[in-house]
Amino acid sequence: MYLRNDKELRKLSQLNIEEHYQTIVKYLADYDAPLDYLISGELAQIQTFAIPSISKLLQQTKQYQNNGLKRLDDTRAILTECMTDSVESSRGQHMVKHLNWIHSHYEISNDDYLYTLALFIIEPVRWMETFGYRPLTDREKYAGYLAFKSLGQAMGIQDIPESRDQFVAWYQNYRSQHMLYHPDNKKVTDGLIGGMKEMFPFIIRPLVRPVILTLINDPELLAATGQKEPAYIVQKIIRAIMFIRKGLQRYINPWQKKGFESSYLGQYYKSYPDGYQNSILGPDKIVKSSITGCPFNISKL
Repeated sequence: MYLRNDKELRKLSQLNIEEHYQTIVKYLADYDAPLDYLISGELAQIQTFAIPSISKLLQQTKQYQNNGLKRLDDTRAILTECMTDSVESSRGQHMVKHLNWIHSHYEISNDDYLYTLALFIIEPVRWMETFGYRPLTDREKYAGYLAFKSLGQAMGIQDIPESRDQFVAWYQNYRSQHMLYHPDNKKVTDGLIGGMKEMFPFIIRPLVRPVILTLINDPELLAATGQKEPAYIVQKIIRAIMFIRKGLQRYINPWQKKGFESSYLGQYYKSYPDGYQNSILGPDKIVKSSITGCPFNISKL
């Protein structure tokens, strides 16, 4: 356990952000607030379920209902492969190719790609403002935009807004027009929550749903995904715990010297107890049952 200091953050604040945005995002997600970035990324997925065109496809594949835990682990591993060394690195390029190959099996609109991409830019900011030990700076927000913009470009996503502010405005407009309740939204959300429960010991699992629904912190999203808000007293208790966590985080940082990704927790994927291979990430029926299989190299975590 280490006391938090901002020495490295001060160094990063002097870098040219256009050249070193990946370094900034990596430090935030690996050293400064890794659990916050991890949780906000997982919760960002739920926002996609409130868009019926997305939830319909996910319901058809039943990836969350039948293999919710694996889907969560795959998403985390794919983002790790893409973003740890940047999408321009050999590691990142291989995973982007693999990801594009998986997506080529489905009909996904460019707008749904854009919406999903926007969430990984917006949700960490929203989370840090509410539950993090500090809000992100404008430079850090911009670095996140540049990092995921580069991922979107590598994936061939079209019409990515030219600034973070424009992307936020696009996201808000798309959400207001397309977020509405559909039975598929609820089914997929329930599947994800079920997958999250599997991450924890049996005795803790009953607490997972009320914690997640409280941390979503978005009544409109809950309504669109058919979820009921936990009881008021339950929410108060969970928020009080998060408030205490926020206070402790201001002074204590377990990841100050040894990053999250190199720790046991960062390396552990319940679906892959012996480590994952990048070419088997994704739906089993595609990566294991395809006639040709994944055409890209296999490497182990």
